[in-house]
Amino acid sequence: MHQDAFNLVSEGVLWVDISGRVYYGNEIAAKLLGYSSNALQRASYFEINPHFSILGWKKFWNRLTDNGSEHFDTEFVNRDGKLFSVRGRAAFDIYSIDPELCLIVFAATEAGKRDADLLEAVQEDAKIGSWEVNFTSKQVYVSAQIRQWIGLPIDRAFYPAEEMLGLLQEQLVGDYDRIRPVFKKLKKTKAFEEATLQLRAKSTDEQTGPTEYVIRARSVENELEVYKVYGTLTRADTAMGAVSERTLDDALYRRALDQQLEAVYIISYSDRKIVYLNDRGAELVGYSRGDLLHVPASNLSTRADSEEISALYSKLKEERYFEYATQLLRQDGSSVPVQARLNYYGDGQEEYMVFVAQDLSDTVHYGEDIQLYTSTLDSLQEWVIWLDTRKEVVLLNEAARRKLSRKTSRDIEGMPIEELMPELPVPSLAEIRQEKIDGRYRSATEYIFSTVSGDDRTLQIRFAQVEAGNQRFLCLICRDVTLEQNNRRKLQKTKRRVDELTKQLQSENETLREQIEQVNTGGAIITVSKKYQKILGQIAQVADTDATVLVTGETGTGKELLAQSIHKFSSRGRKPLVSVNCAALPENLIESELFGHERGAFTGAFAQKKGKFELANGGTIFLDEIGELPLDMQAKLLRVLQEGEIQRIGSTDVIHVDVRVVAATNRNLEQMIGDGTFREDLFYRLNVFPIHNLPLRERPEDIPVLVKHFAKVYSDRMGRNITHINPNDIKELESYEFPGNVRELINLVERAVITTQSSTLNLTASLRALRRTDRTDEKTSFRSDKIVPFELMQRQYIIEALKRTNGKVTGPGGAAELLDLNGRTLMSKMNKLGINRNKFTT
Repeated sequence: MHQDAFNLVSEGVLWVDISGRVYYGNEIAAKLLGYSSNALQRASYFEINPHFSILGWKKFWNRLTDNGSEHFDTEFVNRDGKLFSVRGRAAFDIYSIDPELCLIVFAATEAGKRDADLLEAVQEDAKIGSWEVNFTSKQVYVSAQIRQWIGLPIDRAFYPAEEMLGLLQEQLVGDYDRIRPVFKKLKKTKAFEEATLQLRAKSTDEQTGPTEYVIRARSVENELEVYKVYGTLTRADTAMGAVSERTLDDALYRRALDQQLEAVYIISYSDRKIVYLNDRGAELVGYSRGDLLHVPASNLSTRADSEEISALYSKLKEERYFEYATQLLRQDGSSVPVQARLNYYGDGQEEYMVFVAQDLSDTVHYGEDIQLYTSTLDSLQEWVIWLDTRKEVVLLNEAARRKLSRKTSRDIEGMPIEELMPELPVPSLAEIRQEKIDGRYRSATEYIFSTVSGDDRTLQIRFAQVEAGNQRFLCLICRDVTLEQNNRRKLQKTKRRVDELTKQLQSENETLREQIEQVNTGGAIITVSKKYQKILGQIAQVADTDATVLVTGETGTGKELLAQSIHKFSSRGRKPLVSVNCAALPENLIESELFGHERGAFTGAFAQKKGKFELANGGTIFLDEIGELPLDMQAKLLRVLQEGEIQRIGSTDVIHVDVRVVAATNRNLEQMIGDGTFREDLFYRLNVFPIHNLPLRERPEDIPVLVKHFAKVYSDRMGRNITHINPNDIKELESYEFPGNVRELINLVERAVITTQSSTLNLTASLRALRRTDRTDEKTSFRSDKIVPFELMQRQYIIEALKRTNGKVTGPGGAAELLDLNGRTLMSKMNKLGINRNKFTT
């Protein structure tokens, strides 16, 4: 009903989606475009508007999203291939079923014939001819005034471009070759451009000999190219028309002049006073029109020399038309720069100067800005080079010119960049633009540049897209990092020497080295236990190899710390260590997280993404909770371990990766193999070098060291001054079995630091809780012979914990802390048991 209502309006209406497909069109739109209703719904907007590209449509859609609506004045093509001018408005249709539809309301501007007739009347009265060249339709339009001047049929306004070129070649007296370069420039320049040219042509308007004309032109471009050039033609002897008292009193003519964007002043030769000015003329110099009428024109001149002003009048009378740059004096005493076009008119009785001024204020400021930018760029040490779409040099700063050993930057303009910097991989503008759209970051390219003297310089090159007007350029910013790299090598050499001296000192002071190892062996591993020395020895054995390691052990024993130590002391220690919790990954995203995906591979894949294996290339990947990996993903992981190859989702390309794998689990993988939930071949691939991490109850001698260490960590963090720990409290902790292992001990110490108000660590509350737990365990007994299934018991415990924590899973006061479980492990169990925490949130 909403769309049917538009069949009652007198304008064409189109609904277009984000891809440019026409979703629906009303009856008027179908009639104007020559389509049936069904055929119109199968059409593309790019078939209707030939001046739009896909990129242009995206930009138009983004502007519409930002602004809400937009007016347009363009050309449509009907089904027969004929162009016609339209004018209209675009906005989003908020009342439609689909709010993501763009509503385009348009009308053929041929319906405004009354305005065209009025314009033609103004042109005829002002002796101004108009014309238009359409490069898309290859048609040329000339107004009636021009047809009268150069003797063309008065009833024919449109000509094929080739035919018009032949007519111009015949009519222009030796000036035909001057007009072609101007049009070529206007067509080539993808920006709004103006041109003015004085020509001589044969005349049939009762003139003897050639007549001089002034032609002015402007270009019009769409998203891709200049598609139209239009302008005016005036006779140099009449300039802007007969400036008689009748003309000045003509309301229509004055209205036309008032619409001009340029300032117009008409000055009498007899007394050199202003006899007419348009609205823009008054606005430009800050006066009202009444203030300036019949006052000397010299009041607006910054020239003090009367002889110089007189010479200007004499020159115009002799040459009839010329242009020059000058300044006009404003009412407030300031000056405004203008480009002046002067026309002479004389009818035998009166003589007039027609002074047309174009404001150059913005251009002057722009020129000053350009000079500032250029000076700044030339003062940079970095090389800055601009390339066009053909990867040819357009411009470069002084540093680049000097380093490239050329005399001037002009010598290099137009040269392909590959001649100056061979083998440099230069991306295309399209690649850079797509990366920007996708939000991807391109890292710097390292390039070795050989100078004329034979020296090699290392450059870090970044690429960026810059726009000037409607043209795009590829900008290369080259930073010479040769000195930095040399310094880095020196630092590395110095470091190696320091390492040698350190080893020497360590060998000379064995006692001190052993004490350090007892406190902090293997980096973040805190132990003095002799049992744990075996594990540290295993780490030392396997770290410097590329063997796959499988770490097993109970929850909370610190399996990830072992993985970090293996990586740290390996040859890959300077490369990334990427950790992946297999239990925390949603099943439908595991493959994407591990191996990455291409843009558009699935719904929501808006950009290319590297997987964890790619990110870990050259380093180590730690696969925690490997036992939670689904069977189908186990097969794909096996391929990576066997072949060292991955494939992103949505791609057929094979990517080779060099990754060392460390896996960890708290589950019995051999039992899972028997249950059919874990692949036997994957187990053997992972179990190359197994390490079993000890629970805390098997190394109670580490408890005092751990308590002291974490008490200091948390007291420093909380601003407490704790210097003493009660030995009796330590003994009681050593007698506790710590089912949550080191993680449970850490939580206990953190709670104790929070409650401590003196310099002695307050473990009373924590120990009381442990005693209560022990008593509860002692009293726990089965009330019947029926044993609850293990999974059901887990489910009941997790639900009870969620009820007590109002659905909070991780963090302080969360269910994971209450159950002494790793947060990621608990979330995995909840997913497996189908428990939704939102049901327990109040």
